[in-house]
Amino acid sequence: MLKVTTPGYKQAANAKTECLGRLAFEVGQEVEWPLFYSDAFFSRSFSSGVAARYDTMRFGKARIAVIGSVGGVEKEKIFEVSPAGLDAHLEKRISENRIYIEELKKAVKNVKEAQETIKEREELIRDWEKSIEESRKEFQYFDLGIPDSQGYWTSTTEGNVDTNLYSILRAYLTRGEHIFVFESTVKMNTLADKEKHMRDFSAMLAKFRPRAANEIPTEPGVCIPFGFIPDDGRTPIEFKQSLRYPDAPGVLYTIATGSVDPRSPKATLLTAAADATLNPPTPTEHDKVKAVVTQRIGPHMVNLGGLTAPQGGTVMQARAGGETYDIYSVFTGYSGWLGSDVLPYILVELHTLTKVHAEELKQNPPPFKQSKERLDILLGSMRWRPTDPPMPEFKSK
Repeated sequence: MLKVTTPGYKQAANAKTECLGRLAFEVGQEVEWPLFYSDAFFSRSFSSGVAARYDTMRFGKARIAVIGSVGGVEKEKIFEVSPAGLDAHLEKRISENRIYIEELKKAVKNVKEAQETIKEREELIRDWEKSIEESRKEFQYFDLGIPDSQGYWTSTTEGNVDTNLYSILRAYLTRGEHIFVFESTVKMNTLADKEKHMRDFSAMLAKFRPRAANEIPTEPGVCIPFGFIPDDGRTPIEFKQSLRYPDAPGVLYTIATGSVDPRSPKATLLTAAADATLNPPTPTEHDKVKAVVTQRIGPHMVNLGGLTAPQGGTVMQARAGGETYDIYSVFTGYSGWLGSDVLPYILVELHTLTKVHAEELKQNPPPFKQSKERLDILLGSMRWRPTDPPMPEFKSK
């Protein structure tokens, strides 16, 4: 427990710190988080083609997403697919078609043809009005009691069994340059369960607050990109988020951390060994990219803050379009302790994407040495974020 705090760690002068979940770590300079809007907005990405798989966050029973305006896509686009946004879109279509019908009646020349067009448009209007009516029955809007927010309740059944009913709450909070989306799902047996779900969800959102880049809170709770949720330090979490540096947009540093679950233990040694034995596919004359292994890393033990963790990886030299560059993957992981709130699993993966993978990338990854230096800083500084008051587990030691 003492080792997870990385005792004796001294931050370098002018170094910048970030936090995720209950951890803090050095990033050296400003970094970017995956804020790009996409239809599957609980699975985060940097752009339409640059993402780490399954970058998601779960706090207790709530899923979380943070949306920003990135790559010419405004963060407000998310409201277009919200229940209110979809209703507003249909209401606009209804209004436009009613105006069109009135104008057609005034300018009519072919009465029969006009009547057919009017009939078609009126049928569309009735369908849209029915859709709005059904939507407002399915999605019940509720006041979250906090400014610049939008919330609704709905329900779903599991396995087409009416008794397996689930209450679903979603909230959109606009805070400065970001929109924070929260969605919570719980089993509902009675109306009282729904009311309690609403109270608990609203109480969590009332405590949430935005945070600036590199702002490290001091009380118990969890960090998300540009946000913080205070708690007693014991809410189960499952976070996986990537970060990257603006000068190397194809190099992702993916951090996964959370409460240890006996149903899904983290096989860190096996993963490290697998990363150390990666091989490029057998090249063919049609391949755009040809690669050869230039370095294998481990598997061996390294320091992950004050802890010790297995690490493994592979570096390859690739050639495509007359350009030669490095591609690499390095995994480092601590599996955590079951039954402890202060010993979560901590997995860090360094991996690359190239111009072949994503057209929006204008450059290939930098030499492995540069990215490894940044990785070593992140790994060496990884630690439980100090809080006041400290967790009871620390007090007892």
